[in-house]
Amino acid sequence: MTKILSQRSSFSPLIFHRQFWNSLNIVWNKYDRKRVQEIGPDRACAEWLVRCGGSVRFKNWGTFSSHFNTIPAGASNQFKIEEIRAINASITSEGFAYLDGLSDLKKIHLEKCDQICDSSIARCNKVKDSLESIELIDLAQISENGLAYLAGLKNLKHIVLARLSSIKHRDAILKLLTNELPRCTINYNDEHAITLEQKAKKSL
Repeated sequence: MTKILSQRSSFSPLIFHRQFWNSLNIVWNKYDRKRVQEIGPDRACAEWLVRCGGSVRFKNWGTFSSHFNTIPAGASNQFKIEEIRAINASITSEGFAYLDGLSDLKKIHLEKCDQICDSSIARCNKVKDSLESIELIDLAQISENGLAYLAGLKNLKHIVLARLSSIKHRDAILKLLTNELPRCTINYNDEHAITLEQKAKKSL
């Protein structure tokens, strides 16, 4: 009986809280094809990112949209996403399906997103024709395999990499990217400054 009670007590509120949010993340990142057809890929992608704690900047739109009420309204082809920014966001690889159909996305910034993995980077291939810049910072699950997918993004002009703890062979992956992307500037620097959003979070 004592053993049973001990096992029950191990199911703490913290574990329940974690499981609840994991379940919610699955729902938030589920690709909704019907929604994409209704409102277009750009707005659907914006809704996904905002829902998960990220933000987007639309072409010819000066500020980032990080809440539903700041996403510009209009025809489905009127506003095009030009930049994606996800810091401490709950985005997952499945949600990257929302990149499909984006024609003007030029920059992706991913930082401290614990659920980003190699397959997430693989799905950036959906925007290979327009993507010019990608920043991957403090992403614990990204390995050499994930960075190798960047070699297929031939229009990249800038790559920023920092604090990728699963990378064990930095020189080898840098050599690969340099050879495959000769016109791209690659900066791998673990001293790269953290963003203002990260600083604000740490000060709380």
